[in-house]
Amino acid sequence: MEPVTVWWASLDAVRPAHAALLDPVEKGRRAKYLRDADRDRFTLGVALTRITVGARLGVAPAAVPVDRTCPDCDQPHGRPVIAGGPHLSISHSGDRVVLALSPHGPLGVDVEEASGRLNDSFADHVLAEGEQGSGEAELLAYWTRKEALLKATGDGLREPMTKLRVSGPSENPRLLDWSGRSELVGRITMRTLDPGPGYAACLALLDQPADVPVEERPFIPAGPR
Repeated sequence: MEPVTVWWASLDAVRPAHAALLDPVEKGRRAKYLRDADRDRFTLGVALTRITVGARLGVAPAAVPVDRTCPDCDQPHGRPVIAGGPHLSISHSGDRVVLALSPHGPLGVDVEEASGRLNDSFADHVLAEGEQGSGEAELLAYWTRKEALLKATGDGLREPMTKLRVSGPSENPRLLDWSGRSELVGRITMRTLDPGPGYAACLALLDQPADVPVEERPFIPAGPR
């Protein structure tokens, strides 16, 4: 069975040539970021997508057909979609950029840095009834699991995280219940990812084989910095 591939990159992988891979819409979005680190995260995410998908499809990176049309307003700020596949999801936080690709169906990936911003007051926006998390590590586990789920279904943050109930941080990730949408429980497969120290990450797969292999790979950039 063809695996789901998860590509990991750090910000020091950004190369000057990567900016040239952006299309006009992507260049416009890049120009709106005020901080160098934010521009680099966006640039690296686009380059990672175009380079890896281009190699998969046998086309030049700049020719990869990325559609970013928002389903709500038709503006080009939606999540990236490749016509004809593969399905993809991308996330970035701190020094990490991650891209997940699947030939089998929709998916969502999320990575979050343990930066100290998550505290007990944040739990009210994340935890469902019956979930317990008091430290940042526990809240990060819940957050990344639910964010990955919401990306896989396409709901995004329009759906409150408190409607989703997932397994605890010490257990393998699973969707246990979704208020009003319990039929999704049997359609979701989840995997904990390895983003490295100081980060938490999770992958959610929708309508895919439960035993689908997941391969995590480092992105090795070409060319001088």
